[in-house]
Amino acid sequence: MKKIWLMGLTILIVGLWSNLSFAGYKPGSEPDEFRGIKWGTDIKTLKGMKYFLTYRGIKVYKRKNEDLRIGGAKLENIGYSFWGGKFCNVLVTTKGYTNWTGLKEAVFEKLGKGNQFGDQFIENYDWFGDITGMSLEYNEFSEKGKLFMYSEEITKQIKAYKKEKAKEKAKEGAEEGF
Repeated sequence: MKKIWLMGLTILIVGLWSNLSFAGYKPGSEPDEFRGIKWGTDIKTLKGMKYFLTYRGIKVYKRKNEDLRIGGAKLENIGYSFWGGKFCNVLVTTKGYTNWTGLKEAVFEKLGKGNQFGDQFIENYDWFGDITGMSLEYNEFSEKGKLFMYSEEITKQIKAYKKEKAKEKAKEGAEEGF
């Protein structure tokens, strides 16, 4: 009897788990680009990009004459990031609750509501996909909102590269002694 009960419980849990969706995207809406630039696009092929800064080996650019609006939101900034010259992520920022709400509504309309996380002061939504990962966040104290989208594939490549570099450094350190 215990085996039948345990088997039934296992089937129920597996069935419920398989019906849960942690992706958060509306069916068929997972993006593979941002504003016409596909993940992996070489920076050399893009016109109108102006270098802004380098952070941890990733170069950030801004687009000249960028339309700083999404839906009803006036945006503060859009930063396009490139690793090894390839488009890997984008960060969109807003200031103020009204602009945050406009951005959130536009994202929800196009992509779905995501998975909500956060606490009483930080509103956060995440989307997990095969192609694109995404986070949408608003901080009540700073009144700043941000949309961060990234290529899953290039993020894996970056992690593998950093892991390999760390191994090389560890090997060098071991060869030199402690």
